[in-house]
Amino acid sequence: MAPVSVSVERFVTEGIALVSYVISDEGQRSALLIDPSRDVEQYLDYAAARGLTFAGVLETHVHADFASGSLEFAHRAGVPIYASRLGQLEFQHVPIDDGQRIRFGEAELEAFFTPGHTPEHMSYLLFEESRDPRPTAMFSGDLLFVGEVGRPDLLGPKETEALTQQLYESLFQRLPGLPAGLIVYPGHGAGSSCGRSIGDAPYTTLGQERLTNYALQPRTFQEFRHVILDDMPPAPNYYPVMKWLNKIGPPLLESLRPGEALDVERFDEAISQGGVIIDTRTNVDFARAHIPGSISIGLGPNFAPWSGWLAPYEQSILLVLNDDEQYAGARDKLRLIGLDTVTGYLSGGLPAWESSGRETQSFEAIGVDELHSRLKTGDLQLVDVRSDDEWKVGHIKGAEHRFAGAFVKDADAYVSGDEPIALICGSGYRSSVVASLLNSRGRQDVINVIGGMEIWTSAGYPTT
Repeated sequence: MAPVSVSVERFVTEGIALVSYVISDEGQRSALLIDPSRDVEQYLDYAAARGLTFAGVLETHVHADFASGSLEFAHRAGVPIYASRLGQLEFQHVPIDDGQRIRFGEAELEAFFTPGHTPEHMSYLLFEESRDPRPTAMFSGDLLFVGEVGRPDLLGPKETEALTQQLYESLFQRLPGLPAGLIVYPGHGAGSSCGRSIGDAPYTTLGQERLTNYALQPRTFQEFRHVILDDMPPAPNYYPVMKWLNKIGPPLLESLRPGEALDVERFDEAISQGGVIIDTRTNVDFARAHIPGSISIGLGPNFAPWSGWLAPYEQSILLVLNDDEQYAGARDKLRLIGLDTVTGYLSGGLPAWESSGRETQSFEAIGVDELHSRLKTGDLQLVDVRSDDEWKVGHIKGAEHRFAGAFVKDADAYVSGDEPIALICGSGYRSSVVASLLNSRGRQDVINVIGGMEIWTSAGYPTT
């Protein structure tokens, strides 16, 4: 018999930094899919181009950061869903236990129970032939990343202690039995909030992580607990919703309303009925003019997760676009995190709104040179909305620090002040989200710093 040739293909979803995998036995043309997003066309197209037939789709755990595509894929491909028995999913699937193997062609994946990030978490070990005594790769889901491990605090304070203990046991009791040369394919890359500081390499090895990953260094549980949990950044607001959605199963995309173009009158009526306006134009355009009450979240890699921070799952979503042709792409990005209530978009964009004579609002947008000058006069309050890690690397002397995500819950504390409030982040994107949020709550004297700390630093202005 010819040797088995196993191929691993990575699929990266921008914004949520999700990595899905198609693992295939090239000789037998059989494949498995791990942790898909709802954009299942990419996996189907890949398989069709290579003549592959899927034998199933696997879940490593109940995800918190995106709407799982397993149901969508199983419906389209006609394959079973395999998931940990402890996940207690409420839709049709094949419950699996530790040590259970799933065959595709001559190769197999073995379920490897690794709780800690979640109680039901499964990693999967690749055996390129069923008779192989040792695995060649591990698909680690959210257990182990490049230079990081999955955070154990996403189910809330009541569950954190037990999950941290489970994570410790998975790392120091389960993983040591595996070979150092084992290739590790993680479930996320850099930019995901499922780990504190995930590296951007596409894969690693278990030996490399044992040498360099801070979380895998020998220490007592209490030492481990502090290292893992101290200074943990806040999780996005939408994570609990995703946990619930992925347990009951996201609706199939074909069952969702596609949304539509809305003229000014219908758009205005939808606003009056409680619709949330997300303006996807650039932060400069938004500052110049926008519909009162709208939130600035520019289209791009971070569009979905920052929309998720608002978590408007119970409300209709109305989009303002730079170009009507952007609608389908923007809607589909929101669907990645289960924001399925998009009613439509303003046909003709803001120019149509302005032409109708309806009210717009604006606020200041300044560059770093003007910020530097105005800081000398002391006539404004500067708030840095970057993450804790970014702040610690360097910030402007005298600035206040408050992470952008925190403003969603605590914006009311900043809706009034004795002097204008200037917001700064890395590039002007997150600060525009915060400025728009304050502006929507009634504060008029907000200022967004265009270019942010990246331009401030490159211009040679001082940081502390």
